[in-house]
This record gives sequence, structure tokens and C-alpha cells, in this order.
Amino acid sequence: MDLDDAQDWAWCDSQFAAIETYLKTQQIPHGMICDWPEWYTAPYVGLWAVENPEDPGFVGHWILAGDSTGVQPQPVPFDHLSATDLPEPRDAMAAFARKWTTLAAAANKGIAWQGSPELSGDLATKAKQLSRQAQLLALWAADDELWYVD
Repeated sequence: MDLDDAQDWAWCDSQFAAIETYLKTQQIPHGMICDWPEWYTAPYVGLWAVENPEDPGFVGHWILAGDSTGVQPQPVPFDHLSATDLPEPRDAMAAFARKWTTLAAAANKGIAWQGSPELSGDLATKAKQLSRQAQLLALWAADDELWYVD
């Protein structure tokens, strides 16, 4: 699905409100939420930087935010990681892929997880969905053409 610039903007804007809610629900301490994702593919997923309240101007957490509009039948779940050892967005994307691969492998063995990411449904379905999404995140993280080098 290709969106024009106005649709991209509208989607990212709707995600911003969902991220605010997610941060509050997860009780993640934060400063400013960047007003635009560091990386995204609308209308599926975006990677957002959230300021560290103890070190203003620096990223404290990375938020991976799937579609919050309800349009996607199996949306990418919302999740977060500390940015302490993940200074770049690409590093964060790869870390989410590793985390989700580990969670999916455990779920395939019948081991459920608590916390983020939250998925509904039975454990086998969760594992399959999360595994597919982890593979896609890993592909995106590995693709040099998707990341700008400053």
C-alpha cells in the first residue's frame, strides 16, 4: 500500500497519540516524544525516539509502534526498549528483532511472556505472528538502503 505525503503525515500523527497512551500505560518515564518517527513504513509500523527525562536531548527509549488505527488485521505490536546500549535507530530495530525472535521461540515451547509486547490470542498464534514480524524487522535492520548515514 503506497500512501501519499498527506496520508503519511496523517498516519504518523495518529500514531503519536497512540504512543503517548502507550507510554502512560507502560509507565515509561520520558521527556519529549519526537514528533516524527526515526523510521517508518506507513500504515504498518514506525520506530520512535523518546527523550530521556534525566538527560534531556538524548534518547531514553525506543518505541516500536504498529498501526493503531485498527485497519491492519495483524498489526505489529507496540513495544519498547531502553536506548542505553542502542544509540542508533537501526540498532534498536535489530534489537527488537532479536527480542521478538527469543520470545517467539520460547512461546513455541509453551512459555508465555508477560509485559511488552502484548498480543492477544493463543500462545501458538502469538508465537507465529511474532516470529514473522521479527524476521521482517531483522530484514529491515539489515537493509542498508533503508537507513540514512549522517
